Amino acid sequence: MKKKQPILRRIFSHAMLLLNIGAVVWLLLCYAASIKNPGEIRFIALFSLTTPFALAANFFFVFFWLFSSKKWRMLVSLALLVLLHKMVAATFGFHYLTKNEWEKTAGSFRLMSWNTHGMGIYAPSDEGQLAVGIIDLINRESPDILCLPEFSVKNNPSKNRNLRKIINDNRYRQYRINTDHILNDKVVIGTAILTRYPLVGYKVYDLSPEIYLLECDMQVKADRIVRVYVLHLQSFGLTDEDKKYIEKVKHNSEDIKRSKTFLSRFNNAYIRRAEQAEKVADIVSKSPHPTVICGDFNDLPYSYTYTTIKGNLTDAFSKKGTGFGRTYNQIIPTLRIDHVFFSQKHLKLKAFKTVETELSDHNPVVANFEIAE
Repeated sequence: MKKKQPILRRIFSHAMLLLNIGAVVWLLLCYAASIKNPGEIRFIALFSLTTPFALAANFFFVFFWLFSSKKWRMLVSLALLVLLHKMVAATFGFHYLTKNEWEKTAGSFRLMSWNTHGMGIYAPSDEGQLAVGIIDLINRESPDILCLPEFSVKNNPSKNRNLRKIINDNRYRQYRINTDHILNDKVVIGTAILTRYPLVGYKVYDLSPEIYLLECDMQVKADRIVRVYVLHLQSFGLTDEDKKYIEKVKHNSEDIKRSKTFLSRFNNAYIRRAEQAEKVADIVSKSPHPTVICGDFNDLPYSYTYTTIKGNLTDAFSKKGTGFGRTYNQIIPTLRIDHVFFSQKHLKLKAFKTVETELSDHNPVVANFEIAE
């Protein structure tokens, strides 16, 4: 006759199973956030912020049950993780042993995307030092195509020393800057794209007020044009004071009323980004050339924005990324909101990395592509 387990052990075992089921439901809600328009189900998009933690919880239960007497229970989470393996790959990169090939070849080009946070314009006392550091980092990476969301430009052309230095140091043949908004009577903020290749086509799409998509056709080879899209989508609109408050709330959740206000603001931002993402996806789907789309999406992997824009494209991080690939340096270490997608049929990813830096509130991402013959 099989001996019964002590009652406390049975209670613990059943409690852990219930928690495991809760973790599964949590992850399913995160997946639902990636496919359901946030305008249709209120607050569903907020679950995408928790995806890394929902995945971690399910991995925990797989290993917990593996080392218990109820090993079969690990299938509860394992089956879902296998089913959502693409979500896992997009959230955490396991490619520590993957070879990156950065050398320049006849059919390759290096692309860098970096939200430079106005080149230090928001920190007047440190602006000059930050700008020098940003330019030095760009020079070290030496991208053939440089995409800079939130780039600052002086209204007086003679004072645009940063732009001239970037162009001269890297021998960029052409550039375009689209103004997003006017910061003051001396400075405008916009998105810049600089290239060593002939620019044979350029177009700007208005997605919503102060939100634009740049379309740039470049003659990368004599017989091949590559189309690069650059964007900077709707942010959550957090001020420095808001960010300090969020840091405080992580340790003290007393101000519930203000927290609810943040949730509403976040939800509204998700709805606006969803509208922008759907417009972007429609435009990108019509590209007749090998395509790369990059920039500051202001949204995490497997959010509705991410999955909508990605469509049939490939996420460079999911192919060669490591860790969480954090690109936003504040709040929590899982915020990868700057992405690079590409058409794998026409382009081969040779290398990819996220460069950690404190020069901006964002980390740059760099990818090396080769045109598939």
